[in-house]
Amino acid sequence: MIEEVIGSDSGTLADLASRAILQSVEATPAIKEEMIEHTEAHLGQGLSSADHIFLKYVDEKAILGFILLKDAWNLCDLFVEPSAHNQGLGKALFREALSIAISKENRGYVRVNSSLNAEGFYRSLGF
Repeated sequence: MIEEVIGSDSGTLADLASRAILQSVEATPAIKEEMIEHTEAHLGQGLSSADHIFLKYVDEKAILGFILLKDAWNLCDLFVEPSAHNQGLGKALFREALSIAISKENRGYVRVNSSLNAEGFYRSLGF
């Protein structure tokens, strides 16, 4: 189930992102740490504006993924629990966020910056 992120989710989301980065990103430890720091900063910003789209994917037990689109067009974070990869959660989060973005302000595009290991995933979404 996809829901809006609430303030009390921030620690869980930070832990999820850290696991995903450490287990799934091919980069040096220093670059991984920098990515974690940037993601933690984004989490704090995610709830700060009504223009941001900040969603989580939840099953009956836990948060399995999240997406943050800043200003309804800048995809800055999309993470899925490593054990839940390849189950369509990231695509579901993206599609829901895109639907909301279009209803808020249809710019005709979404911008994404990605690590190289996620390039194939984003290409599968049409980037």
